[in-house]
Amino acid sequence: MTEEVEMPAGAALPAPDLQGGEHVGAALRTLREARGLSIADITARTRIRPAHVEAIESLSLEDLPSRPFTIGYLRAYAQALGLPGDAAIARFKADDPDRNDGLRPPVGVRRMADPRLRLMLFAGLLILSAIFAWNLIRRGSLHEVSQGSATPVSEAPALRTPTGPMTLGAPLPAPVESNAPPAYLTPGLESVLSAALPETLTSREDPTLLDMGETFVPRGEIYGAPAGSGRIVVQARRPTTLIVWGPDGAAWFARKVAAGDAYRAPSGAAVVFETVEAGVMAAFVEGQARGVLPSGRTPASALATAPPVPARSAPAPKP
Repeated sequence: MTEEVEMPAGAALPAPDLQGGEHVGAALRTLREARGLSIADITARTRIRPAHVEAIESLSLEDLPSRPFTIGYLRAYAQALGLPGDAAIARFKADDPDRNDGLRPPVGVRRMADPRLRLMLFAGLLILSAIFAWNLIRRGSLHEVSQGSATPVSEAPALRTPTGPMTLGAPLPAPVESNAPPAYLTPGLESVLSAALPETLTSREDPTLLDMGETFVPRGEIYGAPAGSGRIVVQARRPTTLIVWGPDGAAWFARKVAAGDAYRAPSGAAVVFETVEAGVMAAFVEGQARGVLPSGRTPASALATAPPVPARSAPAPKP
């Protein structure tokens, strides 16, 4: 912060003009002397060294620091005299324009072109010239061959359009409709899954009969209706996908079930069971086995009318 300059009473002050004098330093010196201030007074108010104050007044730039510091000193000097600092800076830039021509190249360093760059450029031009010449020769050869082997239009064979009625062969049979591709069974996976179930669950001598016994035994999660509110239950013999369609055509249940998981249909609901594999889902009505579900869709009403599966008799001992 600069301090206000106190002048003796009755002293006549010259008009603050930074445009007078030989340069901005001379103008500042004239204004300082007119106000009766010494260099020491300016130093006390601006913290500028006396030698730098004298260099500013004589505009000896070689005795001053770099240009940015000189501009800061001029601003502080002018404000100490009660003058605008921007006006002093503008006068300084007019007296000594910035002639900064950029950095000079270092001494002793000479720019030398890489000889490999010239060689690579020459090789590239040579390759392009060779490709261009080869295309011209090849195009000329093809043009000569096409002229020598051209066939007149009149000698070209004419297309024959059949006349009269046309006979069509018998129609092909319609493709077999399939809702889903056959399930892929990983080799060795069936034996691993079968180790966790009793032998009666894994027997597949006759896939049309139920191999789980005569009554329903819970072996996993039971989905659908709660216990006591459904007569028909289907149970997975091994992991598979089960979809249950409601009477309104909406899917009531659709998920991957594990071996032993079951679904209980609500009483009186005309649901439809859909499986992707035959012989995987076992059906029970009132706890009694009614066989296994085929692949595709099976109405629950068909299971309710199916006869119970009799208990399988034990095989006779070998003599």
